[in-house]
Amino acid sequence: MAKTSTTASHGAHDAHTEHAAHAHISRGTYYKVFAALMVLMALTVGAWWIEGMIALPRLLGVAIAMAIAIAKTTLIILFFMHVKVSERATQIYAAAAFIGFAIMVIITMADYFARGWPPPPGPLP
Repeated sequence: MAKTSTTASHGAHDAHTEHAAHAHISRGTYYKVFAALMVLMALTVGAWWIEGMIALPRLLGVAIAMAIAIAKTTLIILFFMHVKVSERATQIYAAAAFIGFAIMVIITMADYFARGWPPPPGPLP
């Protein structure tokens, strides 16, 4: 009986070790992701400079900034939070949280654009 439990626990240990070895992101990948994040940061700064030089519509400027921010967030979630190499359930929960956050941002941005900021000059109604 003791031999069976030892074998069972050893088999479970092998499965855990195999999963841990499989769930590994290489150092080179971290460097590539870091480089991509630096490029996206430069794009963010470049978009800010270009927006200051030419008159872009506010909606276009926000859309560009949000697209860059979503790309950076996705890289961070996938690689630095190890969601890419996690179990399927973890990936589903992370995707659901990301979608829920995106819905909150969309609702907030809709409210922001609907208010007509800055408020018109003059006395309050």
